Amino acid sequence: MNKKYTCMKELDIFNILTETEKNSVYDLAKGCLLKKGDRLFNQGDEGDKVFLIQTGKIMIQKFTEDGAKIVIDILKAGDLICENVIFEEIDYPFSGVALEDSYICACSKKEMGVLIKDPIILKKIFSSITNKMMDYTERITNSGLKDVQNKIYNTLKLIAGRHGRKTADGLEIDCYLSHEDIGFLVNASRVTVTRSINALIQMGKLEKSKRHYIVR
Repeated sequence: MNKKYTCMKELDIFNILTETEKNSVYDLAKGCLLKKGDRLFNQGDEGDKVFLIQTGKIMIQKFTEDGAKIVIDILKAGDLICENVIFEEIDYPFSGVALEDSYICACSKKEMGVLIKDPIILKKIFSSITNKMMDYTERITNSGLKDVQNKIYNTLKLIAGRHGRKTADGLEIDCYLSHEDIGFLVNASRVTVTRSINALIQMGKLEKSKRHYIVR
């Protein structure tokens, strides 16, 4: 099977399409092989692509204002990276670096404009997006918010354990993380992140000192 087709087929946003429709737009996804140490994207670059890891591992890292490197996460085969750029105009808040030889599939927002030429495909994709967002909102409203809170707390706790410094109030993360950055890490909207952060602060699990979070 054509590798490009495989890449496109596995992007979640296209799952609603028929095999014929998928085949007609398979060029939307581009595959590339990264060697160990190659950069997939750089912090501050325009967020214009969604990535799917086919094989290998990608390290997500952030550089502080003084140039210090903080390792945020290590993603593996099957993981999506930067899927929120489909819905938002953002720059990449982190850098992605190959920890080993990796095969990556990328689909750009610009290339996705090809779908607009086919109203049937466009309608299907927007229907899929709408249904997923409605389902996501319902789950968050019912019970999912606590899950997002736990995911955010555990992520910040992990970062603090690796890169934090001890204070009288807890572990302070030695790096500024915006709500957009955190949403990027846990795959949640900024609105959901804001609500979760406020709830964690009210619960006493988090504190904010100037621009840094303190994890308790």
